[in-house]
Amino acid sequence: MNPEFISPPLPAEILSASADQPESMTYSVIEAAQVLGVSQPTIYRLIVRRILRPVPYLRHKRLPKKQVQRLASGDTL
Repeated sequence: MNPEFISPPLPAEILSASADQPESMTYSVIEAAQVLGVSQPTIYRLIVRRILRPVPYLRHKRLPKKQVQRLASGDTL
C-alpha cells in the first residue's frame, strides 16, 4: 500500500461529534412498557382507550416520552 493514499486521521473533535447521537423523543411500545412497569398488551390497551396517543403516520407505534413520563408520574394527560 502506498503511503500517499492513506487518509489522515480525523480530528478528535469530529470523532466525538459523530459519536454523539441525539436523544430520542419517543419510546417504542416495549420501552414504554418497561418505563411504566406494565406489559405490552397493557400499552396497546392504553392506546385503544386513547390514554396514550402514538405518533401518527409511522409503521411502528412510537409514543412521545412526555406522555409516558406524565402517565408514570400520575399527572393527567
